[in-house]
Amino acid sequence: MARLYVRTGLDPDEPGVPAAVLVVDPGGTPGERAVALLGVHCHETDGWACLARTDGWAEHTRDGEGLEVAVVAYPRVLRAVDVDPAGFSGRSAADGEAVVILRVRTADVPEAAVGLSEGTAVWTTGSDAPLDEVIAACDDWPMVLASPPAGVTGGARPAGTREAPAPAHGAPG
Repeated sequence: MARLYVRTGLDPDEPGVPAAVLVVDPGGTPGERAVALLGVHCHETDGWACLARTDGWAEHTRDGEGLEVAVVAYPRVLRAVDVDPAGFSGRSAADGEAVVILRVRTADVPEAAVGLSEGTAVWTTGSDAPLDEVIAACDDWPMVLASPPAGVTGGARPAGTREAPAPAHGAPG
């Protein structure tokens, strides 16, 4: 089962800025498997594996009860990793052509999350270990999902989020 956290300390350049952290099981639900497969479409940027906004992104929704993250990808990208987009009925709030492949919610959102980074770090593991152990045990970089691109309908950065800075090399450790 996918898990969502809000965590500071991921970016050494801005250690106090909270970020959404998603942990997915590559053998879990169809949505989790699809998210894990998106990793092959990532490119390395300063020590992070980033999914291009032209392929997919993460949409953050906050309300009085918590934070929800929707992971979104275009059908062409899903087909490229052998995932049938017809298996997912949800559509992106920013671009109706993009498919929501996973929604995860957490009620545990610290007050500091008001300035939440627009990026979402994604670690893949089949372990139920606590987040700190997952991060410490992973040799791979996390996948980083940005917010929707500004060029799509509704794709402006969500209110209360900060532009995700380019992390320093080796930042995940």
